Amino acid sequence: MDFEAAIEAEREQRARRAGQVATLTTGVVLVGALWLAWPGLEAVMAGEGAPFAVLGLPALVLLCGTLVHDHASGQPQATGRAAAAAAIAWPSVLFLAFRSTDAELEARIAAGLTLALIAGVLYSMAKTAFSGGFRQARYRALLTGAGAVTVASVWFGLRTDVGAENDLAGAIITLLAIGTALRSWLIEDEQRGLRKRFRIRLDDLENRLLELKAQGRRVDQATSLVRTAAMEGFSDPEHGMRLLDDAEEDVDRTISLEKDVVAIEADALTAVEKAEAVAPTVRRPRSAFDAARREVELGSLREGESLFRQAKRRAETVVAWWARAQEAIEAASLALADREEEHLAQLHEALAEAKKRMAKEDPLKAFELVMAIPDQVAQEQEANEDAEGLVADARRAVEAADGLDLEPHHARLEEAEDALKAGDGRQAAGIAESIRRSLTVEREAMDVVRRALRQRSTIEQRFEGHEDTEGWLEKLASIEADAEARRWTQARRALDELSHDLDAQERDRGEAEQLLDFLREEWKQLRAQVDAADIGVGDEDRLDVERLLGTAASSIKRGMTVEALEALTGTDAAMERLRRRC
Repeated sequence: MDFEAAIEAEREQRARRAGQVATLTTGVVLVGALWLAWPGLEAVMAGEGAPFAVLGLPALVLLCGTLVHDHASGQPQATGRAAAAAAIAWPSVLFLAFRSTDAELEARIAAGLTLALIAGVLYSMAKTAFSGGFRQARYRALLTGAGAVTVASVWFGLRTDVGAENDLAGAIITLLAIGTALRSWLIEDEQRGLRKRFRIRLDDLENRLLELKAQGRRVDQATSLVRTAAMEGFSDPEHGMRLLDDAEEDVDRTISLEKDVVAIEADALTAVEKAEAVAPTVRRPRSAFDAARREVELGSLREGESLFRQAKRRAETVVAWWARAQEAIEAASLALADREEEHLAQLHEALAEAKKRMAKEDPLKAFELVMAIPDQVAQEQEANEDAEGLVADARRAVEAADGLDLEPHHARLEEAEDALKAGDGRQAAGIAESIRRSLTVEREAMDVVRRALRQRSTIEQRFEGHEDTEGWLEKLASIEADAEARRWTQARRALDELSHDLDAQERDRGEAEQLLDFLREEWKQLRAQVDAADIGVGDEDRLDVERLLGTAASSIKRGMTVEALEALTGTDAAMERLRRRC
């Protein structure tokens, strides 16, 4: 069994035990009531009648017994009913404790003390159940008042049977019950003073609201707060006071706002009339103004104030920008008249959007859209004029060019002329400038390549006698072919690569020659030591040195720098072996 199931099982077990005890108690109470009523019932059956004192007490005990099982259920409604019965019954039980009887003194004292104890328990139960607030105290006072009426009825009922013997006890307990009820009604209310002040303040504020409504003031929000305070304030006077504070603040703010709204309305009306004088066709400022008046008439002063300010802003925008926007649109229309070039499509779209903005009564945005169009069109015209000069210069440069492949330049020149005819001066200028730069680059390349080819013999000397001479000659032939085809830029690029490769090879060859000279000098010194060590000319290491030095020299002459460096590396290793042997 889980934890929740265990709790539920324990709760059911306790409820079952309480029900069993309540059933047993109810049975005992019923038996006791029958035992008390038996003498009276015997008298009634004998035809002798029975006094009220004999049958009243069993009836009261029987009534209390019916509440035992209900109270044992533990439900709030049942507990409330039991507490209400206790508040009504305790005066009567206390009266029965002090009434006079024919029993012996000891029996009367024991019975009286028991009933008094029961009355005290009932009073304590009622007080505990109905404590904690204004409404509970008032309800307990009403129930205790009903108990006072009940004990008075019991007292007068006994008085008709046994005379005036119980008048003193009946009067005292009746007055005690009435005093307890009055105390619960008046004294136990801790907030009675605050509640009284709340009632006075509520009445004053309601009268003030009635006067304001009679004057035509809109105080709907404050009226709603006062109604809420009237419903909730008596049970919670502190909360009611706060609601009244809010209502008074709303009233003061409404009165102050009404004065401000009057001034704002006059200011907004002046601005709207100025806007209508400037642009008779505008409608948005007047519509916002009319909407503000409707809101004020309906009592929404804040919304009305906001709409008045909105109407003023719209009107001021129209006054400040309407004429300027119209002038800017006219200037832009004149600038774009008969200009249908494709690159001006964006300016035409901006002009159309500006006209839409004017239809929507937004002159500021319309002005911002078209204010720069005349300048842009003027700049385009200036660019076209400048482009004409640049295209003419490019045409003269192409015509004056000699020895170049001019077919691509003629095609680009036609593109520039077409762009110029279409009115796109910027594109035409860009193409013309690119033609000029391309001609300059190709002319420089042509000069460099021609100068290098005139010195072909010098270039060939740099790789003459090398094993890869054929490869160098093929590269040189490719450069000559590009030059004959007037591909000067491509020829120069290949010439630069050829020069770079030759420079790298010569640099490596020089380093190899320096290393060869160094090793030869080293070998001259080492050879004397080898001879002194009786290492003959037929020695393997000595033969390797001689052979590798010759190989390296031969490779350098043939341009085989890599092979030469490998041979020199082997020479150094053979010489090192000979040094260790010496």
